[in-house]
Amino acid sequence: MIAPLSLCNVITVFLAVMCLRTIASQSRGGVVRLWRLAMPPCFAAAVALVLLAGVFDATLAHDAEWLAALIVGALIGRMRGWALPVQTDRTLGLVRSVRTLDGSAAAVGLVIFSIFDFVGAALEDPVVAPQYVAAGAALFAAFIGSRALAMVTRAKREPGIELHNA
Repeated sequence: MIAPLSLCNVITVFLAVMCLRTIASQSRGGVVRLWRLAMPPCFAAAVALVLLAGVFDATLAHDAEWLAALIVGALIGRMRGWALPVQTDRTLGLVRSVRTLDGSAAAVGLVIFSIFDFVGAALEDPVVAPQYVAAGAALFAAFIGSRALAMVTRAKREPGIELHNA
């Protein structure tokens, strides 16, 4: 069972695209303000929770799938966040990471799952079962969030250098 197309589906796609857009500067190795590292995880968490709410035939197994995907994504994201070199300017609150595609790839995965939900709602027949869409979104959202948390933690601990906002 799937709900018909609504504003919620449009907003979910919009939030996923905003997640992709805000993580792009980090993926290019640009200099960003420390607080901006939290923007993509906020968008990603909203998408994952809305897609979880869209699972109407929820069972304990579906919830366990979602939770397992969340835990796996968080573990992988934490490892990746700790492995990324981070440069920090503590006086200006700036952070620079190396050029990498993992954050953008996870955000693209989030966009794809939100589009699956959108298309399924538009057709009133799911393209992919809603519980799998929700679990996939949870995996990518947890990866993005845990990666960002590890990067912020490392940025707070690393010795500061002087960065210039380009």
